[in-house]
Amino acid sequence: MASDRIDSPLTEQAIKFGKLKSLKEANIDSLPSHKPYIREVPHKLSSCYHKEDCKRYFQPTSVAIGPLNRQRETNKHSRIHRGEECKLKLAKMFIKECNGKVEDFYENVKKEIETLKDCYYFKGQNWTDEELAYIFLVDGCALLLFIVLYVDNKWEGFRDTHGLVGIPEVDFFLLENQLPYQLLKILIDSFVEASKDVDFKRLFKEYITDFINNSFLSLIASQQHRIQVDHSQPHLSHGQHEEEEDPVHLLDLLRRRLMGVKSKKKGAKEQERTNESGWLHTEMKGDKSRHRFSIRNVKELKDNGIRFKAREKVDSLTKIEFNDRCCMPTLNLAPIFLHNTTMPLLLNLMAYELCPYFKEDCKITSHLSFLDSLIDTSEDVKELRDAGVLHHGLGSDEAVAKLFNKISSILVPNLKMDSELRRIHEYCSNKSHPRNLCASFVAKLTDTYFSSPWSFLVFLGALAGLIMTGIQTYTSFQGKLP
Repeated sequence: MASDRIDSPLTEQAIKFGKLKSLKEANIDSLPSHKPYIREVPHKLSSCYHKEDCKRYFQPTSVAIGPLNRQRETNKHSRIHRGEECKLKLAKMFIKECNGKVEDFYENVKKEIETLKDCYYFKGQNWTDEELAYIFLVDGCALLLFIVLYVDNKWEGFRDTHGLVGIPEVDFFLLENQLPYQLLKILIDSFVEASKDVDFKRLFKEYITDFINNSFLSLIASQQHRIQVDHSQPHLSHGQHEEEEDPVHLLDLLRRRLMGVKSKKKGAKEQERTNESGWLHTEMKGDKSRHRFSIRNVKELKDNGIRFKAREKVDSLTKIEFNDRCCMPTLNLAPIFLHNTTMPLLLNLMAYELCPYFKEDCKITSHLSFLDSLIDTSEDVKELRDAGVLHHGLGSDEAVAKLFNKISSILVPNLKMDSELRRIHEYCSNKSHPRNLCASFVAKLTDTYFSSPWSFLVFLGALAGLIMTGIQTYTSFQGKLP
């Protein structure tokens, strides 16, 4: 038929060379040659939420920090626009505090503008170096003074006195709302130079450390659970070693705090930490003993005799401990507190780990995926809540279960065993072992007779009746003996 396509050798050659030409002419100028760790939230994460949820979790409510959020809000009467006035006042007071000159601070920032620009992935935004230097100057100075006032518990009074907009702490831990840590160092050095007091360098590091620790405490439910927080980690000390690698930004610093691991030294290779729930995007070269597996939910682990317990000493959110000795195996987890403030923190930490240029193990994302594997229904949430592992202010246990199920829809975990999770899997797989049978029996006995004070009293009553019956039978039998 005339309409049929005739694939002659000449036609195929033309198609081939036409495609090669389009390949040669493809534009790759938009691909950054550097590794921008401050960028938009990955689409595979933001697409899981409605527009309002995305705004609540990933966008600032009061202050836009850095260039990415600067042009998003167009309403001049919004809190974001009111936050601009707040930042100007804070920045001016920061420079005035050291008797410095705005021009000197600006020039110090401008000198490092290329390095600071490389920290960002600007998608559809064209800023001049002068505009960026101004943004970095105002936002960086405002952030540093806010941290000082917040840690000293003076922010509320300062805000009321100057009629400023309220700024929630979480605004400074959003991925799209970050400033390079290098910028903070430049501004701190400028402050020290203007004030001629080198002690300020140490003081600002202490303030930043305390600011990060405050966010850490809000996540581990220390107010609801009387636990001991370990501040002895080397990377948390106020006297941080100079040879340690600087964090990328405040969100990166919070992530290091939550993992409870020492900062890498410059040039050092990333070491695998097998005692944490880092089972996502982890390389397992040369270890054939590790294989794909799935962690069961709370109910199934409980049926296998495993109890859940909140760790009393917390140095890391992601660290888990499994104790399978005797007949009462226990899974120890750091207590976590979920509410309207901590959810943006966790989701932005996940967004940071899902960035294309993030090369470390996705510890926070993996731990959230691990918690999701434990939680299938509201009953699982209740069990963790009763054990002191999970606290929340999200209304109902069902809401928490749905939240984790929504998070799990974006994860494609590479489930490979680390030491503790492998032990849990092996324990549950060996149900016929006498120790496992004993643990399951003890767990069922506890649930049946000791799950509430009333059932315990009923058990005591039945046991007392059984003992009395035995005594009565024994005495009757003794009386009949010659």
